[in-house]
Amino acid sequence: MYENFERIPQAERQRILSVCIEEFAQKGYEQASTNAIVQQAAIPKGTLFFFFGNKKDLYLYIIDHAMTLYTQMALQTPGELPDDLFERLLYLGRERMKFALSQPQLYKLFFNAFINAPEDIQAELRKRYSAYYTPSMQMLTAGLDRSRFKPEVDVDKVIELIYLILEGILSKSVPALQQLQPAEALELVEKLFVECDDYFAMIRQGVYSE
Repeated sequence: MYENFERIPQAERQRILSVCIEEFAQKGYEQASTNAIVQQAAIPKGTLFFFFGNKKDLYLYIIDHAMTLYTQMALQTPGELPDDLFERLLYLGRERMKFALSQPQLYKLFFNAFINAPEDIQAELRKRYSAYYTPSMQMLTAGLDRSRFKPEVDVDKVIELIYLILEGILSKSVPALQQLQPAEALELVEKLFVECDDYFAMIRQGVYSE
């Protein structure tokens, strides 16, 4: 569907993508302007629609691009993951925070798409989220030491609860982090994960057998 766009030189492709990401990340799907995009990208409007068909398909292409970059980053996580659930979540949370700091516009686009999606594209976004969610959960759960949990505990529900805590802390913190210099941001990230660990300690007491 996007063959015409993917045939153009990489530098030109990246320039157009950067403009689209900026526009959608700052204004959201409904308020983003294709007129602004073509002006900033210095291309005819007909060329933009030749590449993507319409605004909806352009937006979905940008979302796919964001998800691909994030997934690639996640799969490149070095070394073995901790077999303790809480240590693993903190580790993966740090990796995700690194992505948010290194790609703030892309992450804002990716994060907000599934929170404030217009009704007419929610079904399309749910399909994309499902495709991302499955490998993400496999990475989160594969090789965990489940023997530490009390027999009556539903481990998957514990994971979902902790995941929501991390999402909340991350979404609350990203705007502040983006205003800081890298060294300051890393210092704040460490404080945030101390906060996470406080929550985890309370949950750990309730679900671990020791």
